[in-house]
Amino acid sequence: MGDQTRDNLSYHQNCSVSYSFLTSTDYTTAAAKIAAKVGHTINIIKIAVMVTTDNAALQTFIDSASTPIVAAAVKASPGLGPVIFDFGEDGFALTEGKSFDHKMSATGMAGSVTITAYYKRTTGPNVS
Repeated sequence: MGDQTRDNLSYHQNCSVSYSFLTSTDYTTAAAKIAAKVGHTINIIKIAVMVTTDNAALQTFIDSASTPIVAAAVKASPGLGPVIFDFGEDGFALTEGKSFDHKMSATGMAGSVTITAYYKRTTGPNVS
């Protein structure tokens, strides 16, 4: 992890998260993994998906806007192992005030996800 990444995660509010999903996990309706925060934008630095059970399910990582921004998509049947999306030290900015969601086209895939991200204040006092 570079110095700028560490600075962003410590200066801004770190909202990184790790979780697992099972073959029976139903995210066909988007599941919020990082909650929305008024006056803040979520910046995604890295998404690491470790697939342990493969399946023909497309996985997308999106924000909760009415027209969502797609940060990343894991293709159907990606094979076993890691799939990594690296957006650089400052990260990929989502829509202000929206959550970050994980959505699957179907059940059947299993694995784990680690999302490195931070909230950046975009409105209000002390905007940087």
